Amino acid sequence: MQLKSGSEFVISDEIRGEITRSNGVICTPDKILSDYPGSKIIAVGDVTTKVLHDKGIHPFIEIVDLRTKRGVVGEYKSLPGSYKIKNDPATLSHDLFLLIKELMDHNGGRIEIDGEEDLAVIPIIFYSDLNTVVTYGIPDVGMACIPVNLEVKKLVTQMIERMEVRCQN
Repeated sequence: MQLKSGSEFVISDEIRGEITRSNGVICTPDKILSDYPGSKIIAVGDVTTKVLHDKGIHPFIEIVDLRTKRGVVGEYKSLPGSYKIKNDPATLSHDLFLLIKELMDHNGGRIEIDGEEDLAVIPIIFYSDLNTVVTYGIPDVGMACIPVNLEVKKLVTQMIERMEVRCQN
């Protein structure tokens, strides 16, 4: 992936539909602990991250936007040491891809996004190893999990290859 800072992948309506149809299985923190022992847990979304922390599960990477359902800021607070990055709605910034890769390759961490965080599942799966479970919220439904396997990685790679790349610099 040879892009420069400021570039972004644009999520088409077709790909967004595929993402929606590819939702993982509904799960709970207890199910994660019992079904995926020893797995690297990644959380996307403020509510999902809070639910996991409340159950004593500390995700390797957590990605939040400090809002729920794109609502009013305030319920969720910024934490010291968090990485902050901009990611516009319906896109995935190249900088977000690079930061996720960096955190995956090292000690994990928390990313606070100015913009839309839910699509971060795509680069997370792209860079995850096979001992990873990605958790995220489905509004008004609950928490979903995607255990990363070769089939899921192939699907995500194919989506990325079909995305329009927009250069901003």
